[in-house]
Amino acid sequence: MAFLAKLLLVSLLSIGITETSAQVGIFGNVTLAGVITCPNDSLATLRIFRIIPEAKVDVVCGILFFQRTVKSTTTNLIGVYSFSFSFSDILLNNPELCYLNVTLPSNSCTFDPPGGAIRFPIVGIRSVLGTVSTYIPGAPSYLPV
Repeated sequence: MAFLAKLLLVSLLSIGITETSAQVGIFGNVTLAGVITCPNDSLATLRIFRIIPEAKVDVVCGILFFQRTVKSTTTNLIGVYSFSFSFSDILLNNPELCYLNVTLPSNSCTFDPPGGAIRFPIVGIRSVLGTVSTYIPGAPSYLPV
């Protein structure tokens, strides 16, 4: 019985620590980061993908004809991009209503999306209390730009 009580206490402490660290999203910065890769048919079965450096990654917000780029970056030499959203960024442009627009450099991938761009919705990962702790890219779509 004492073992179960200790296990429950440890579990509750772990949940409390997780929720506390997730609260940073309320007043601190929330991050959206990832790696741009190119699937290669011959290597896909091995789960090895070529990284794409120098890809342009934009956060685009708005609807229909009123879309604008609110943040922009370029992937580094290992294909990594990162955005940080402050509390005021989130108030002005809710990232979950925006999307990532990734423009691949020419000849960087065997896959050639229409218009050379891939669109990813931005998905918020929420804590138990409902606050956003991090953002991740959703499933890609390949729409002409």
